[in-house]
Amino acid sequence: METEKWRTLTREQALAARDFLRAGEMFLDYKGQLNEILYAVLTPLGYQVYVSAQKLRHIDKHPIASKHKNDIPYILNNPDLVTLNPDNPKTHIFYKSFYGKWLLAIAVQIKDEIRFVATMYKAPCLKGFKQNQLSTKEFLYLRGGFKWKQWQ
Repeated sequence: METEKWRTLTREQALAARDFLRAGEMFLDYKGQLNEILYAVLTPLGYQVYVSAQKLRHIDKHPIASKHKNDIPYILNNPDLVTLNPDNPKTHIFYKSFYGKWLLAIAVQIKDEIRFVATMYKAPCLKGFKQNQLSTKEFLYLRGGFKWKQWQ
C-alpha cells in the first residue's frame, strides 16, 4: 500500500480529507485517560495526528479556540509554523495566523507512537520565544511568506 503524500489543502479540502480509518479505536493519552479517535489528519511533517472526542471537549474550555474546532484539520494540514514545545520537546505546536491579528495554537503530543491533539488555544505569541527558550532551530516547519517575527 502506497503511503499518502502530504499536500496543502484548503479549509474545505482539509475537512473532506479527514481519515476515518481508525475512528472508534481507543488510546491512552499522557495522563492515562482513555480517548476515542474520531479522525486523523496528515501534516506537513509527514505524520498523522489523531483527533479524539475527549480532546474536542477539552478545547470547549477555550472560548476562542472552541469556535474554531472545525478548523483543526486545516490548521494541522496547513500550519504557518510548527515548533517544538520548549517545555516538552516531544510536543509539537502547530500555529496558524488568523487575519494577521492573532494565532491559534494546537499542541500535538505523542504517546505510544500515537500523535494526538492535546489542546488548542489562542496564543498571544510563539511559546518560549520571549524567554529565549525557543530559537529558529526548533522550527520544524515554516510556511513560505509567514511573518513569524511579528509573533515574538
